[in-house]
Order: sequence, then C-alpha cells, then structure tokens
Amino acid sequence: MISTETQEHSNWFLKFFLCLLAIVGAVNSVIYTIAPLLPAKWAARIIPVGLSMLLIAILFSVGFSIYWHYKAKKGKINSQKYRIWLTVLLRYWLAFHIMIFGFEKLFEVNFAFASHLEDALVNTLTGTELTWKYYGSTYGLAAIVGVFQIAGSIFLLFRRTVLLGVATLLPVLFNIVLINIFYGIGPITTFTSMLMTLGLCYLLSERKDAIIALFTKYKNPSPAVGNKALRAVLRVLCIVIPLVFIMYYRYDVHLSDKYFGKWKVDSMMRNGKKIAENAWEKDTSAWKVVYIEERGKIYYSPNPHVYVDSTSVLMRYQYDDTKNSLQVIAYERNPAQPDTIPVQINKFNGSTMQWNMVLYKDTIQMQLKKVIR
Repeated sequence: MISTETQEHSNWFLKFFLCLLAIVGAVNSVIYTIAPLLPAKWAARIIPVGLSMLLIAILFSVGFSIYWHYKAKKGKINSQKYRIWLTVLLRYWLAFHIMIFGFEKLFEVNFAFASHLEDALVNTLTGTELTWKYYGSTYGLAAIVGVFQIAGSIFLLFRRTVLLGVATLLPVLFNIVLINIFYGIGPITTFTSMLMTLGLCYLLSERKDAIIALFTKYKNPSPAVGNKALRAVLRVLCIVIPLVFIMYYRYDVHLSDKYFGKWKVDSMMRNGKKIAENAWEKDTSAWKVVYIEERGKIYYSPNPHVYVDSTSVLMRYQYDDTKNSLQVIAYERNPAQPDTIPVQINKFNGSTMQWNMVLYKDTIQMQLKKVIR
C-alpha cells in the first residue's frame, strides 16, 4: 500500500531519500552506459566528470526535496504526482541498469574468461580477481544469476508486478552488495550496487502495509500437530541440537589447532641419510612443505614454491589430546587397508618441531618450521 499524501507532506527525509535514489541512480546509470562508449583518449576524464555529475545530482536532490517539501506544506503542489513520477523513474532506471548486468552475464561479458588468472596463484589474487575467477569458472551459475536479474527487471517495468520484481531482485542484489564490500570489488561498483539495493528497499517499503497484513492475517489451514508444550520443545531442540553439535565438532577439530598451518621442511633424513636440497626436482617423496589442515588432513608437497596436487601426497591424521600423540594414516599404497603410523613429535615450540616416523619401512626424520602468513 502506497504511503498517504499526508505522510509525504510531513516528512522531508522521505522526499529527499526518494529524490536521491531516483535522480542520482538515473544519472549513475547514464554514466555507466555512456562511459564505455567514449574514445580512449577521454578515459582520464571519465571519473572526474562522472563524479562531478553525481555530486550535482546529489545537490539537486537536496534542493528539489526542500522545494518540494516547502510547496507541499503550503499546499501549492500535487505532492502525490511528484512522488509517482520519481517512483517511476526509480523503477525504470533500476530495471534498465540491472538488465544490463543480467545480459552481461548471459553473453559472458561479465565474468568473462581471463587467461592471466588461470596462471595466477590464488594467494596473489585480489578480491576482485578472486571473485571474477570464482564466478567465471562456470557459465551456468553466472547465467542463472543473469536470468534472475533480467526477469526481476522486467517485473519492475509493470506496476502490478513491482513487488514480484523486488522479491526476485533484492536477495540477488543484497548478496552482490556483501561480495562487493567484503571482497573489496571497488568503490564505484559498490556504490552502484548499494544504490540499487536501497532503491529496491524503497519500493518494498511502499508496500509495507500490505506485506505486514499478509503475514499478520495469514492463517495456516493445516491442523496443529501435538500440544503446545511438545511443539515448543521440538522448536527449541531444532535450534539447540545443531548448535551443540557444531560447537562440539569445532572443539574436537581444534584440539590439534596448534599444528594447523604450513610447515617448511628445513631438513629431511630418510634411513639416516640427509635428503639433498634439490632432490624434490626428481623425487616427489623429498618433501619440502607439509600442510596440516583441519579435519584430519595432511598434505606432503615436494614443491617448495607452489602446491601441486598431482605430485603431493594426502594422508589423514588422528590426534589424541590426552596423550598429545599424533598418528598418520597413509592410503597411498593400499586404500582398502591403510597404514597407521605413529608420529613422534619432539622439540615443539609453536614455530618449530621435529617429526620422526616410519613410513613404508623407511625411517623419516624432518625438521619443520612454521610459515607465518
């Protein structure tokens, strides 16, 4: 249900908020559309000109909302007409801009394949590159998001389906905002996504009375199961049991967290003979790095520079905190009957330790040093 005219007259901030979303958003959409079409020689001017246009749009929104509020107070203008036109502008620029993002994903403009990212190490990627690589690794996911954006945008173009459009787009845009913020995608992209999300929230708030009525007046026609006490207990258990399970699981997993991390093999001896520093180049069992991970996984890597799955060995481990003992389980030679190997850990001080174990009749001794990230 749309807010009454009396409410609109009495609240300047709502007028300003609508002006800001509609006018600034429309200007931002124009800039986003035109900027890629400009000649390359104008590239240096795009950002300052664009920011200037946005600043002018913000100032105009402030001035216009003050004028609108003043005239509405005096009863000299049709406030409802202003609100309707600005809401239409908001709906249309949202549909237009989000539609662009949707088609970008369908036609592989957004999250397009990037050859240089294929050869980059994960820990060298920026948040933007990591996001691009993740979403670009499969066309299907990007296409589905694009379809939702296109469908929701079409719904926004018609008054009767505005709420359906908001319901379709708001979860998608909210997720995009979180990604943009926490992965540091960029201020302009983050600003645009936040503007879109706020615009959708405004359209949703226009129908708040109808939405609240829907949830408050709705009654489930299905009969209740059991009595109130039983249902209350079951509801509590549905919350408590998962919480307790995860807390216990985390506690159990982190009993060995002092060993978690990347450990550089400073020296390695096999059957009393020291392994040469460059032996890893030809011998994949000449480990240079040991990765001790959560959930009982250990990776032995011969490459000191980068983890290569095909040359590394995965083993499991079991840790007994009561005895402070570690057992390694090797599946490499016989997955059906793995070898359980006790590991003797000496001189552990949090940053260095010495491992002694017998693996496949070979006596292994390693001096490990933790790599601090």
